[in-house]
Amino acid sequence: MSISDRQKQILNILNDRTFITVRELSNLTFTSESSIRRDLTYLQNNGLVKRLHGGVSSIPPMANVASFYDRTHKNVKEKRSIAQKASVLLKDGQTVLLDSSTSATFLLPYIAKHHNMTVFTNNLSTALHAIELGIQTHCLGGRAINGGTALSGTETFTALSNIMVDMLFFSSQSLDSRGNISDTTEEENYARKMMLNSAKTKVFLCDGEKFNTQSTYKLCNLNEIDCAVFDIPYLDLNTQCKIL
Repeated sequence: MSISDRQKQILNILNDRTFITVRELSNLTFTSESSIRRDLTYLQNNGLVKRLHGGVSSIPPMANVASFYDRTHKNVKEKRSIAQKASVLLKDGQTVLLDSSTSATFLLPYIAKHHNMTVFTNNLSTALHAIELGIQTHCLGGRAINGGTALSGTETFTALSNIMVDMLFFSSQSLDSRGNISDTTEEENYARKMMLNSAKTKVFLCDGEKFNTQSTYKLCNLNEIDCAVFDIPYLDLNTQCKIL
């Protein structure tokens, strides 16, 4: 997901106000109202604002859940390094499943360099970015989790049960030294479990900030998947999983 300077300005304005009209934004940014409306549509599609009649409001953050936008702009250098390492696994003609994580989103530019690629994802923002890059994209349906861009629920689970992809790239909030992968969000964790069953090759993406941490809901162990990609070595890790 890319955010223009004007769209960043709109978000900064909404940090101080719960609601603002299109006309006010037009005056503050010296931009036509039609351009502001297009910006607001893009921001709403990415789960960053809520359109209301005549204007827009900010989306209050959920307790203990960072927004997709915030997570996209956190540990960017590390996530780019992970994506570059993981990109060696990509080949022309693959079907690729990306989970709702921002780490997986960083793979999109590398996927776009290959021919005849198909992406499946349960994240609205990831799907929009993939479409922008010209990748054949399938957005798995479902209900938005915690007011964000990640989708889950019956529609998502049904869609996942009906596909089998070449490769899954996924992340999670925690990885301990025994190789246990876990997360704080039960719904997303269950969706990832279904993704593991829908992929021939399973690749875990994890930056060093998550090392030696545990969350409430266990997803799986590194020994149950094919490959893990880190930005830095995990010296205390005990696993037979292939590490990039």
